Amino acid sequence: MAFSGRGTLNSSTNFFNPSGSSFASTPQKPLFAQQRAQKRPGAPSTRGPLQPSRLGQAVMYNDDEDETETSQQEVKPNRSGTFGLPFDDTYDLDDSSMFMSGAPGGELEMGDDDSGLMMLNTPAAMERVRKEAAGIFRASVAQSGPRIRDLRFAALAKDVYTHMGTASLIEPGEMILNTERLITRLYDEGVGEEEDEEKLDEALAHVAGELTDLWKRAINDFPQPDEEHTVEIGPGPNTSPLEKATYLANLALHVHHERYEDNTGRTRPTPLPETLFKWLDLYHNVYSGQTEEILRYRPSPASHALFWQAIFVALLRGKVDDAAKLLRQAGWDKVKKDNGENKYINRALESVQLATAETVAMLENCPGHNENWGIWNSDWTLWRVRTRGALDHLRRFAEGRDSTLGDSTFSDFTASVSSTRNRESMAGLARRAESQVPWEIYEKLNIIFDIVLGSKSAIINAAQDWCEATVGLTAWWDDRRADKFGNPLSMARSQALTLASQSASTDSYLDRLNNAFHAAVEQDFYLNSNNPVEVGIACIFEDNVKGLIGLLRGWSLPIASAVAEIASLGGWLPQHQPGAFFMEGLDQDDLDVLGVDPTAPDKVDGIKDSTLIQYAQKLTEDEDIGTIADMNGESRDGWELAIHVLGRMDSQERSEEMIGILVRHIVDSLHVDSNEVVDKTWSLLNELGMIPYAEEVVETYADILARDSHRYGEAMWYFALAHKPHKVREVMNLLISYSLIQSTAFPPNEQLDDWLHRLLNERNDTLEQCAKQDLEAAELLGKMLSGYASLRQYFIIRDDESILPNATPFARKQQAATALVSVIASSDDNIRGGLLDQTRDGIVSEDFLLALLGEAIAFVTNPDNTNVHLGQQALPILNLDQIDTILKAIEDLQAVSDRVRSTCEEFLQIVLASAPGGLKGSTPADMLKKNASGSLVLAGSTMVATQLKNSLRGGLVGSGAKMNPVKRGWDWRADMPSKTTGDDVMRRLRVGVAKDLAGLWLADADNALW
Repeated sequence: MAFSGRGTLNSSTNFFNPSGSSFASTPQKPLFAQQRAQKRPGAPSTRGPLQPSRLGQAVMYNDDEDETETSQQEVKPNRSGTFGLPFDDTYDLDDSSMFMSGAPGGELEMGDDDSGLMMLNTPAAMERVRKEAAGIFRASVAQSGPRIRDLRFAALAKDVYTHMGTASLIEPGEMILNTERLITRLYDEGVGEEEDEEKLDEALAHVAGELTDLWKRAINDFPQPDEEHTVEIGPGPNTSPLEKATYLANLALHVHHERYEDNTGRTRPTPLPETLFKWLDLYHNVYSGQTEEILRYRPSPASHALFWQAIFVALLRGKVDDAAKLLRQAGWDKVKKDNGENKYINRALESVQLATAETVAMLENCPGHNENWGIWNSDWTLWRVRTRGALDHLRRFAEGRDSTLGDSTFSDFTASVSSTRNRESMAGLARRAESQVPWEIYEKLNIIFDIVLGSKSAIINAAQDWCEATVGLTAWWDDRRADKFGNPLSMARSQALTLASQSASTDSYLDRLNNAFHAAVEQDFYLNSNNPVEVGIACIFEDNVKGLIGLLRGWSLPIASAVAEIASLGGWLPQHQPGAFFMEGLDQDDLDVLGVDPTAPDKVDGIKDSTLIQYAQKLTEDEDIGTIADMNGESRDGWELAIHVLGRMDSQERSEEMIGILVRHIVDSLHVDSNEVVDKTWSLLNELGMIPYAEEVVETYADILARDSHRYGEAMWYFALAHKPHKVREVMNLLISYSLIQSTAFPPNEQLDDWLHRLLNERNDTLEQCAKQDLEAAELLGKMLSGYASLRQYFIIRDDESILPNATPFARKQQAATALVSVIASSDDNIRGGLLDQTRDGIVSEDFLLALLGEAIAFVTNPDNTNVHLGQQALPILNLDQIDTILKAIEDLQAVSDRVRSTCEEFLQIVLASAPGGLKGSTPADMLKKNASGSLVLAGSTMVATQLKNSLRGGLVGSGAKMNPVKRGWDWRADMPSKTTGDDVMRRLRVGVAKDLAGLWLADADNALW
């Protein structure tokens, strides 16, 4: 579920009071439109290059002109003083220079007197000039490029999270798995082949909301500490690290990704003030139930000691309705003096009720009263103009200049000013005496107006800590209106630069939050630098995302990684810039002085990638997480999650490097039963596009299977999956060689592994399933398998009478001959015409050709007995095409190079020596000893040679007594004389085939069989 602000923004705010009060009745002119009309074309700037700032004028509100600038610098805002206007003779509402830049009364004329220039030499003026210059720079950069924010607490945050180190993986397994599930969904839904910012923003909002809900539920499963502690910002010192991480992550994700649907159904960012008010109410609220408690107080709510403070706090926290309700139900007529008498009666009571009613009307017409916190929209602009007029009328009424509020005229309102001195003029004392509203009421109402009109000093004085002050300033502060003393000033140049382009964009709100935070902590408030939570909130308010992730990493790696990835996709994490470019020309001593370590992981990889690497390392070490399932019932091992995490790094090169290290770790731990791990790894690496690593894993596993097991079919599949046709061929050659040596199907049916059984008996369905995983691998496996499958079919037809139960012996031999001749043709492919050509890519190796021709002897006439063929009546079994294939193979073999002939001869001797009873004086091992190299050379297949040598020496394919009894239909080796050679085999075939061919010709000529 997405972060949700409110249903809709109020399209318009009703400023007309049905009661007919002056606040809602008189129209106003736009302030800035009026100001621009008064500025004549070509008029000189209010402050030229040589003109002094207005700092000297800004604080002069008395009759004494002898005060120096030094005394002004030492003046601090009076946190307990009045927030009304000073009651002396200098107060004049018609002096528009106090709140507008460029008004005629605000221009300073420079003559021969250089006293104004002398004012620029004061420390306060120099500081003012420095800040304005910095503001101009930031404003110009904001219009031309990426925004640069003032990160005053970045060094502190870095020092804190460096000392914290990296957290261990203590989170519940369900939380880790579900966090990963949501992040994966974010990439699936928000990141596509084409950029779609609206789609990505919506996905970010939904996933961010679900993540915070997930983490909150995980916190509830942790035991809550019972120890008492002082009230402070954020979770207490005894809370779990996970709760602290969730607290900060929740705020950061809300600030950047809280959304609402407008009237058109489109998703839009929730105004930042509204987001902060909600967060403040839920996570930093020491006033819970205070409004209801005061409203129940007797004799009246206004008699409660915290009545006014509750109103101020309600405004700071965006609860405009609560503030209006307190004023509306104050019960002024029941407020008592110490002696029990009513405090306000007659005219005083009426004046109080009128003044507070005007204030209530003002609050009820505030857009924030209707949950509209888009503070830069037209509703707010119009409301501020009318509020200034309402305050002016209220002051005139309260001070006796107007007898009623009904006929007043709205006019511009300047910022309220706290008196900078402890004495008042005679005019001020007279004004106090003439006031129609009791002074303590009038003073508090002024504070209310000051807060809502953005007086920094009023907001800060009403706040309880820097966090509350920051949120209040973000919502209410008019930072173009007052200097650090709370005095009205002309608009600074930096503010003028940004005013034209200022909008309710996220960046504009974040700039405002940054400025509000710095304004709050510059006062008397104390930010506890020993509390990482407060430092983390400071990072969020400053938009120091790197510092935030560093702190989260010290508490919870899953949360830190998730926030880093969302920040990267959402565009609020600055892209990593390698430090080498900025460090050119600096030696190690210079770097030590600067406190910079260019080899630190965060410097090398960036804060996001560094965090993901550390998280992946911890996941790899977690052996228990694979036993836990997520919400969808799926479980994943730690290494599997680690590959997913590393695959989402920003640096593709670094990602591949780290995944390579992890893959090598996985490969080193593989054994013959690691097929599930191999399948998962292959799938993950293919999804990430890291094909070489995927092939490396499956090839290594296939090597293990071929070396340490008899699961030949599975080994062939994984070699095919690695796209290694020569290794698939090696396994196939191994099976063919074993079958020919034993002259029977190897392995027997009862010893077939599952893969080989399915490939032989359910060929089409199995290859179809393989093709869904990898089409190229399935095609390779199907092609390579055909030669071995045909040879196996020949042996099964020969030996197993149950295969063709109704076939005659002659028909059985014809079926067997068809299968065998197809294998002979395949083996002859690479030596067509007597020339070895490996590019023909024959399926069956030419090394087996002599042994295969030996098997064919059983199907031709015995030249020594023309009437009897292997004890049967001599009938031609081979047809003309099959005879032609055999004759071509013999011709090619006789014409081929000696190296090929010698290899075929060597293998033939092993086959003959492996016959039951064996050759006299020879065993398969003896045949190996005759080879100078001590091993076979089968088409360069070292694996086949090694396997055969080990098997023969161990007696697995030995003769007679060491062989399990095998039932054969016939064995061509049975009547072969000793010292039979390849030439003998080919001579016998030639003569037998010639007789059979002559018989076929005669039969064809006489239309009868011989």
